[in-house]
Amino acid sequence: MTRADGAARGFRWILLATAVAGAFGYVVQLLAPALLPGVGYVAFSVVWSTIYLCVSAMAGVQQEVTRATHSSHDHEPNTILRTFTIIAGATVLVISCVLGFSLGITSVPVPGLALSGVLTIGLVGYLLTAVLSGVLYGLHLWRHVALLTIVDAAVRTAVLTAAFALQLPVIWLACGIAFPFGLAFLTVWAAARKRVIGNFALDVPLGTLIRNVLSTVGAAACTGAMISGLPLLIGITSADESTAALGAVMLAITLSRAPIVVPILALQSFLISAVFRGRARASARRVLTLLAASLGIIALLAALAFVVGPALIHFISAGRYEIQPGTMAIIVLSAGVVGLMCVTGPALVTERQHTANIVGWAAAAVLTVLFLMLPLDLLTRIDIALILPPVVGLIMHLAALLRPAPGARVQASHGVANPAPLD
Repeated sequence: MTRADGAARGFRWILLATAVAGAFGYVVQLLAPALLPGVGYVAFSVVWSTIYLCVSAMAGVQQEVTRATHSSHDHEPNTILRTFTIIAGATVLVISCVLGFSLGITSVPVPGLALSGVLTIGLVGYLLTAVLSGVLYGLHLWRHVALLTIVDAAVRTAVLTAAFALQLPVIWLACGIAFPFGLAFLTVWAAARKRVIGNFALDVPLGTLIRNVLSTVGAAACTGAMISGLPLLIGITSADESTAALGAVMLAITLSRAPIVVPILALQSFLISAVFRGRARASARRVLTLLAASLGIIALLAALAFVVGPALIHFISAGRYEIQPGTMAIIVLSAGVVGLMCVTGPALVTERQHTANIVGWAAAAVLTVLFLMLPLDLLTRIDIALILPPVVGLIMHLAALLRPAPGARVQASHGVANPAPLD
């Protein structure tokens, strides 16, 4: 099988799994505002946003493990990754406790200790999922990657649908969001362990792995803040706004961004493993072609959102929420720009330009928070915070990709072609 054949097959599997998981996710997001009361929906949105902000950050673990994992046989099982997972798990435990108690005091009507326990189980479960998924991507075990994605989404949808129907308290909704990560890991590990143990090696030692992961996690955290974390950020910076106004914006962001950003997020590790990796340098022309092909689709979706978006929000929320057409279009347009950064980011990680990757994402995330704090009305602040920051971040990413590799500038004068040095 050629590299192109393997990549095409992997793309089909990942796209199928993403479509199925996206459909399940949409079921949850459509049922939540319809079946939960206003206060309950806002609390659910905050818990969902918090968990998926952390999940988005830990996707950086998956990206670096994907980049570092290579097929290798006839050796002892890899202890570097095991040691890393233990260290990362202890870190996640501390973060979960801090978040649980903080949210229990400020935002969610759940005791801090109980919420901390739920977050710990859920986020450690996702850490294990991220590490396993990274190895599966690195080894091109596409069917197992797809299974991991589908099992997680299917279990979560089933549990939350039952919780909505039974009108269970917020703590049980939190369990429904968090626990499926670990269940999905256990299911797929049982099926894949024989094809994983002893069949891979990492191309970096433990110290370098930790350093690279810190960089990719930082970039992924910024990504999450601009996607799944937006309802949380908007809620924090708009505490004095009406529940109806906040609910409308949160619902519009959740429903309209998912079809654009989620598939691209799901393909980031695939881009690293099957598209960009294995080449001396990720082609700037290849990246620009991908970006250009996306711009027309993004503009069309924004125009469609302008026309039909407000009516859909009104219908889905049973008339409780209203959104302006311009804001709806900007939400979709900004999601497309963030999606483009989700293409340039993996290209930079593959080149080991981890610093350029995180700098672009950090600039965009910081600007998002700053713009949300402007002394303007709610919709104006949100419009500015959604569109300008990702444009700045995308320009920074493209500048790094189009700039000759540091080694190439020196080599050109000597007529020598060597790989670019590490960040």
